[in-house]
Amino acid sequence: MVKFRNLFDKRSIYAQKKVTILNNTTQGGKKMNKENKKGTKKLPGFYIALCCCVLVIGAAGYFAEMKNSTTDVLNKSEVSENVSESINDETAQSSEVFSADTENQESTVSLEQTPVPAEETNTLPVVSQPLENEETASDAAPVEDYAVDNPDVQESAIIVSSQQPVFIMPVMGEIIGEYSDKLLYNNTLSDWRTHNGVDIKSETGCSVQAAADGVIENVSEDVMGNYVEISHAAGFVTRYMGLETLESLTVGKEIKSGEVIGTTGTPKGENVTEPHLHFEMMKDGSYVNPKDYLPQ
Repeated sequence: MVKFRNLFDKRSIYAQKKVTILNNTTQGGKKMNKENKKGTKKLPGFYIALCCCVLVIGAAGYFAEMKNSTTDVLNKSEVSENVSESINDETAQSSEVFSADTENQESTVSLEQTPVPAEETNTLPVVSQPLENEETASDAAPVEDYAVDNPDVQESAIIVSSQQPVFIMPVMGEIIGEYSDKLLYNNTLSDWRTHNGVDIKSETGCSVQAAADGVIENVSEDVMGNYVEISHAAGFVTRYMGLETLESLTVGKEIKSGEVIGTTGTPKGENVTEPHLHFEMMKDGSYVNPKDYLPQ
């Protein structure tokens, strides 16, 4: 009996514990359900807060990106402005350098073109003398035609004087053939022609001298024989024709009045057949009578 009671008591205690455990379990489940409900109620607020945070973070990122873009644009603008300023500075410097070089070249050219004073040269200055009829410098005769574009004529030999030279007799003797600008019958050649000079009688081999200062223009031979042509000042040219021999003359050589240029002979094709010098004179390209300029 006692054992039965003890067994019953144990079963009662076990049942009470079981009921207690069930009650605790039921209460814990209810409590958990309540807490779950509370957590479920709190979830919408959590998500709303989470969305707000995401929006705030997105907005902050957007504005940060906009700020960076604006900064980049400003930086690019500043870089482009700096590049433009540097290009303008380099262009200005190049222009200044070019202007300086141009000024230097102009100054160099001006220095090269600056005439050398007459005191520093070896040549003597030309002193112009007043003319008797009070002609101005513009009326002075230019450089003679024979000196223009003539490479054989040296500068020292060019005659620029406009004064008429003083002529002397090229050979001493009598004039036996007169000048004529009209047609005359030539007995030797049997034709009609002008006689463009004078024939001065002389023995064969007599010295022939230059009639005035001048420059040797030509040394050659034609139908009359050897001849020499000399250019003088004021547009005068003299020709010495029918020479027997010639001195050592070169074109462009300056020659003085009275200097021997050759010897007389017997010119061919003339009415006068005895030894003589055929002497011609031209003024500005036209034949003139030598007797008008030779001493009488």
